[in-house]
Amino acid sequence: MKPKYPLTQPFEKLPRELPIYVLENALLPGGELPLTASQPAELSMFLDALKSDQLLGLIQPKESGSDNDTYRIGCAGRIRQYRERKDGNVNIMLSGICRYRIVEELPVESGFRRVVADWTGFQQDYQTQDVAPADVKDFMAKLHNYFDRHQMQVDWDALNKAHIEEVVNNLVLVLNFTVSEKQLLLEAPSVQDRMELFINLFAEKQAPIWAGEQQANRVN
Repeated sequence: MKPKYPLTQPFEKLPRELPIYVLENALLPGGELPLTASQPAELSMFLDALKSDQLLGLIQPKESGSDNDTYRIGCAGRIRQYRERKDGNVNIMLSGICRYRIVEELPVESGFRRVVADWTGFQQDYQTQDVAPADVKDFMAKLHNYFDRHQMQVDWDALNKAHIEEVVNNLVLVLNFTVSEKQLLLEAPSVQDRMELFINLFAEKQAPIWAGEQQANRVN
């Protein structure tokens, strides 16, 4: 979706190389993800990103036994805010900018991984996608039904005021789906496709899938 913050680099200025952060969660354009950098490699990656384009490439891990240890499609997040803590760790807020495809992995430098990123085919991530009002109403009704069924407290006033793309892309972060399910949502071509996947997942899952504000489990 259209970047919310004016200092975000335009699509044509996205970098060829990108540091990657392996995470069991799928950031999407417009999504807001809090992270804590605590390990030396994470702090090194954070400081390097601050000195360049402020971008980190979020990518999900694959199940063990796969040819590659990560999926090939992820989403770049821009460091929008950070706070240095007295214990030496850094709290970071990432804003999802644009998806990318890994072309190749580069040699490790300063303890963290870097890749050559291909942004081709994801220019629509810089454009707000409109959805038919009837489809939005149907999706929100099914979402409301799911949360009501499991007696979950949600700020419906805030959700109803947000653009549907922002609602859907942030739901990926806070609903407790599997890594493979989140990857399907990430790779869906459009917000309309993502909504349909969500509806199918709501129907399949009988147990609560709300993760609240729990931070994703870091794996790197």
